[in-house]
Amino acid sequence: MKADLHLHTTASDGKLSPAETVRWAKDSGLEVISVTDHDTVSGLDEAADEARRLGIRFVRGIEISSYSSIEIHILGYNIDDKDGDFLAALSSVKNMRKERNAQIGARLRGLGLDLDMDFEADGIGRMNIAREMVSVGYCRDINEAFDRFLGVGGRAYCAVRRVTPIEAVNIIKKCGGFASVAHPKKYLLDKRLDMILGGLAPIGLKGLEVNYPGHSDSEKSALTQECYKYALLPTGGSDFHGDEDKNFRFDIDARTAKALRIE
Repeated sequence: MKADLHLHTTASDGKLSPAETVRWAKDSGLEVISVTDHDTVSGLDEAADEARRLGIRFVRGIEISSYSSIEIHILGYNIDDKDGDFLAALSSVKNMRKERNAQIGARLRGLGLDLDMDFEADGIGRMNIAREMVSVGYCRDINEAFDRFLGVGGRAYCAVRRVTPIEAVNIIKKCGGFASVAHPKKYLLDKRLDMILGGLAPIGLKGLEVNYPGHSDSEKSALTQECYKYALLPTGGSDFHGDEDKNFRFDIDARTAKALRIE
């Protein structure tokens, strides 16, 4: 089955609505998808309804931004996003994100860059801020916005309290979900991946995003070996945000499909 388990919508920093994202997936020939918006599940019902209408298998998902010396994103699949304890934990995650964004807004204003946007809106992230900076002419492109202002070391970068990777995995696990480390290439290249997986696999990490745009065959092979080492299942996705065509899809592993209850 052709799959993409890493899609973003306007519920966070994507450019297409949840329903539009599902229609894009259908038109792209995908059979299995997951919407994994940043720190929010507000787009899942709309996406699930459209997937059901179009006959696409749909996995309810999320991408939780965590931090432990470096930023580590944890994907959650098959989450019970109606569970009260999960929603309470997610509310705390959202509040941390909103605090960070408010501080970024204040720093940008201090630099004379005034943006007409609600920095504390649900789902807003640095990508939304970067797009607005480009739109009003403060930066030439997204890369400049991150390099000069929003990325680590940038003039408006803010480091605030974030959930740890262990907390993120536990949030997902406690609501019956399947946790997977997102876009792990950078951790592979900087030699941190073993440390990350060694810490998270014993407490319930289930997967590793082996299939991702930009992963070479040798990198996918190395990541697959990490899956064997830590008894993880391979996941994959494009990290689609609606304004790019990465021409990405992968054949989902039968063991992963079974674990995600995809038939």
